[in-house]
Amino acid sequence: MKNLNFIVILLFGFLIIFNITGIYGVDKSTVIRRAIDAKDISALDKKILKLTKAAAKECAEVLEKAIDQGVLSEEEVFSTLYFPVLPLRSPPTFTTFYDTYTDEFITPIEDKYLASRDDLIFVALVDKNGYLPSHNTKFSQKLIGDRVLDLKLNRTKRIFNDITGFFAAKNKKEFLLQIYIRDTGEIMADLSVPVFVLGRHWGAVRIGYIREK
Repeated sequence: MKNLNFIVILLFGFLIIFNITGIYGVDKSTVIRRAIDAKDISALDKKILKLTKAAAKECAEVLEKAIDQGVLSEEEVFSTLYFPVLPLRSPPTFTTFYDTYTDEFITPIEDKYLASRDDLIFVALVDKNGYLPSHNTKFSQKLIGDRVLDLKLNRTKRIFNDITGFFAAKNKKEFLLQIYIRDTGEIMADLSVPVFVLGRHWGAVRIGYIREK
């Protein structure tokens, strides 16, 4: 039954990812994924969960403020139109109606929470399709033409539609904790909390960290 469940998860993830990335391209970062049950979360996980909830709340407030002040329309904030950044690169990157706004107002929130603990790897807001409009400053460096370094240092404006990213973006429950292999090789924990804007599911805040064994 354990193997069957693993196969079903992979097939389900593959089908969904294929539908999304038939247009946008496949990110093959996750080959192993394990969800942690709520009853098995550690003291560290609980601390990260508290941070993730706070970050999700702040991000939602920023997006709602943009709508309330007329900076962006609700349709623009919830738009799932992704415009390829030219020249094309692999993995591909995209702009949206709102990513210039999130560059200015979401990245500082992400950076603040990332700096709050030494054991955090990233803090990122993603939409319901896994699109990451504005990453931490450390992962938004200029491209230098070195694929290995660019993959590590420029991770913004990508669609993270691997299995882990898909489940994190789509989850509407209180939180989701997953263990996975990042596309840069690290085995890490990914704790995500859903983000709701004006009562509608927009996406999630994901925090990556090294979890004690």
